[in-house]
Amino acid sequence: MTAWSGRRRTIRVLAALASLGVLLAVVGVVLPSFGSDESGDREKVTSRASDFAVAMNTFDFDEPEDYRARIKTLLTPAYYREFLENSKATEQVLENNKVTLKSGDAKIIGIGVESIDDDSADVIVAFDAAISSDKAAVTAPREFRWKIAFSKTKGEWLVSRFESVGTVESQAGAAPDAAPTPGSGGR
Repeated sequence: MTAWSGRRRTIRVLAALASLGVLLAVVGVVLPSFGSDESGDREKVTSRASDFAVAMNTFDFDEPEDYRARIKTLLTPAYYREFLENSKATEQVLENNKVTLKSGDAKIIGIGVESIDDDSADVIVAFDAAISSDKAAVTAPREFRWKIAFSKTKGEWLVSRFESVGTVESQAGAAPDAAPTPGSGGR
């Protein structure tokens, strides 16, 4: 065996090892994106987002303690304290104005996980709910889209904040400094 053939064999082995390393790196990056979620966290946060949207929109301010107890199990302790302050303020306004407010019949339209890692997730949930008041003759349907942030606390996914997000229709429009269109009153 010549020195040259020994070098060739070494080069082939190194090339094979390098190729194997690249293949393993690609598999390590690509496979997780196909949703191999062994812990089931993706399903857990979507289920929790559904529970939260329904619970938040199934209330009767004549029974605020029941409502608060249901919501408490879904929120981080810090976010529950904030919710409690807002809930009590809403209850006071309704009481001062002698208004009875109820919401129910919440129906989930869709849920999507925007991002997720070991201890946090962002989820978008779209749903419909109905609100009624003793001051209004008709129950008003409401359509919502919320972005819900979750934190994993002691192994459980809890809501750490949420915010309303607009629909595509409500966000469409001309830019503030766009040129006027014909018939829009521009020069």
